[in-house]
Amino acid sequence: MKKKIITALVSIMIFCVAGCSSSPQESRAIAEVNGEKLTQNEYEQHFSFVKADFESQQGVKLDDAKDKELIKSISDMTYEDLIMQRLIRQETKKQGITVNEADVDAMFDYFKEIQNRSGSDGFKKFLEDTKITEKGLRSEIEITQLYQKLGDKVAGNLQISDEEVLKYYNDNRDTFQEPGGIQIYHILVDNEQKAGEIMEKVKQGSDFATLAQEYSTDSGSKDKGGDVGLVNETTNFVPEFKQVALTLQPGQLYQQPVKSQFGYHIIKAGEKKAPTALTYEQVKVQLKQQMTQTEQEKFLNNYLEKIKSEADIKDLRAN
Repeated sequence: MKKKIITALVSIMIFCVAGCSSSPQESRAIAEVNGEKLTQNEYEQHFSFVKADFESQQGVKLDDAKDKELIKSISDMTYEDLIMQRLIRQETKKQGITVNEADVDAMFDYFKEIQNRSGSDGFKKFLEDTKITEKGLRSEIEITQLYQKLGDKVAGNLQISDEEVLKYYNDNRDTFQEPGGIQIYHILVDNEQKAGEIMEKVKQGSDFATLAQEYSTDSGSKDKGGDVGLVNETTNFVPEFKQVALTLQPGQLYQQPVKSQFGYHIIKAGEKKAPTALTYEQVKVQLKQQMTQTEQEKFLNNYLEKIKSEADIKDLRAN
């Protein structure tokens, strides 16, 4: 249901689209990385994918004339990403790191299922919008998993001590607040007709939690009676859902289903909760995990930058 469910896959990808074409223009080499060529076709597919993801996350449609600087920035990022992709593939191959095809298939199927929640042709539309093939998407998933496995190998043993965690908490105590918000419940279904039927049952007095357990397709909340937690201005939900949720008063049912990319939501509000301070005991486990992950990512990024600085990279775009 959350927007981040859709975007989590894209956000962690280092993107690798292994496209090919018989067209001389599309297959023209734009770079060499340690003797391996990157093609114009790879660049174009990757650029379309990155641009489409940016537009999806920001809720905008970029205009070639009005957004030239932003599009140029995305273009530059695309090129740098392709360089880093190839370096990751070379490094993981050198270290004997591989991915399990079954894991790639599982993530591919999950991603396809998520896209199809917006309609039976949701996945097909995604491929069309991003101009990526199924093979390309599998390559995206594969490079993500290679990146994660490389990180586990070179930085997985890095740990943050309890003393460091406590010091960080004490130095930033004011930031550890439960922001408050309004408790929100929803029932997610695939089509408008079914949503309307369930909405009528709710209006006639049927128990919302029971209906959520019976009908909702959101596996993360259905067994909790549709409870998706507190919603506030910072909550990372799809805009259509969040905007409606924040208009509700405690106990209020939104009077019509709300359509999003995931389907149709029947939304009801629970209690409002004021912001509260979080104790060290409440946050220490998650904080330690976050600090450790940040340190590991920093180490991995430095590791990759060192590999890049030592690589033989030729920019052929002007050729």
